Amino acid sequence: MQVLETQILSKSEGVVTVEFLGEGGEKISVTMAASDPRPKCGDTALIDRAKEMMVQCAVFETAEDRSGQESDRDLSEPAKPDSPFTFEYRDNDGLRQLKGVELPNLEAVHDEALRSAIDLLDDTAAEGGQQGWAVRVRDGDGKIVLSIDFDDAKRKKAEAE
Repeated sequence: MQVLETQILSKSEGVVTVEFLGEGGEKISVTMAASDPRPKCGDTALIDRAKEMMVQCAVFETAEDRSGQESDRDLSEPAKPDSPFTFEYRDNDGLRQLKGVELPNLEAVHDEALRSAIDLLDDTAAEGGQQGWAVRVRDGDGKIVLSIDFDDAKRKKAEAE
C-alpha cells in the first residue's frame, strides 16, 4: 500500500490512533497508549512510533507462536552452512543490516545478537530510542529466528557488571 496521507486521531484519554491512508480507501490504523494524546514530542514522534509498531508486527506472529518456537528450539543445533544469517540492528528511526553472517549454531547467533544489543545501549541512550527490539536475526529464507529487545540487553549488561 502506498501511503497518501497520515492522520492522528485522539479517541479517548490515554489512547492515540495514527491512521495511514492509501489508494482506494485502504487504511491501516495503529492505536497506542499515551499519557497525553499529543505529547510534547509532537506528531512526528507519534507517527514514527506507529511505524515502528507496524514493523515489529510485520511477522504476524502471536506471543504463543514465538514462545512455542523458542521452547522447541535447540540452540546447540548446527546452523545450515548454506543459509547465512542477516543481523538487523536498530539505528534510531531506521535499521542497519549485516548480511551473510555465518555462525556454527543458534547459540552462537544468540550470543552475538545479545552482545550487539548491549553495544547498542550506549548508541541509542542519547536519542531515547531504547524501546522494543534492538537486534533481530533472520535466516536465509528471511524468517526471524531470534530477536533481542533493549530490556533483555539492559538486564544482561546489569548482570555482567
